Amino acid sequence: MRHPAPRLRHGPHPALVRALHWAVAAAVLAEFLLALGRMGTDSTPLRATLLAWHQPLGLLIGAATLARLGVRLRVRLAAWRGSRLVAWGSSAIHALSYGLLLALPALGLALTNARGHAIALPGLGALPPLLGRDLDLADTLEDWHGALAWTLLALVALHVAAAAWHQWVRRDGLLDAMWPRRA
Repeated sequence: MRHPAPRLRHGPHPALVRALHWAVAAAVLAEFLLALGRMGTDSTPLRATLLAWHQPLGLLIGAATLARLGVRLRVRLAAWRGSRLVAWGSSAIHALSYGLLLALPALGLALTNARGHAIALPGLGALPPLLGRDLDLADTLEDWHGALAWTLLALVALHVAAAAWHQWVRRDGLLDAMWPRRA
């Protein structure tokens, strides 16, 4: 006998949880597009412009991720029924994603400083440097930044696949709980 798919117990996630989730998702997509644009062009002015957008957006993602963590620690989300393995996997992917969403901006800031530059935030000016110029360290940080960015992309793909699985295989309403609502 087949059991009905698990359903949401408490309706949609709170609006702030959903808004922060989708804002960070859009910003991460923009970051990847900016980074790919930089890799795909030989134009120095265009590369500089793309980097000028990439850096503050990365820091904004870090700040929004801290806000998301704060909200998640204070707000209880709807309880889900399912196997312990699925729950563990979901928790692991979320924890790794949050870690990468915090580590990547920190590495980017350190990388920029190690290259001997500062990051300027629109309307606020340059942030104070965390590190002095060290080109060898910058090369290492650049490798780590790139590797972790691709790791984040893989986790995002896994996250999207899991959401699709919940929506179209389990039909448990998980995607509906996180989907933005119309006003």
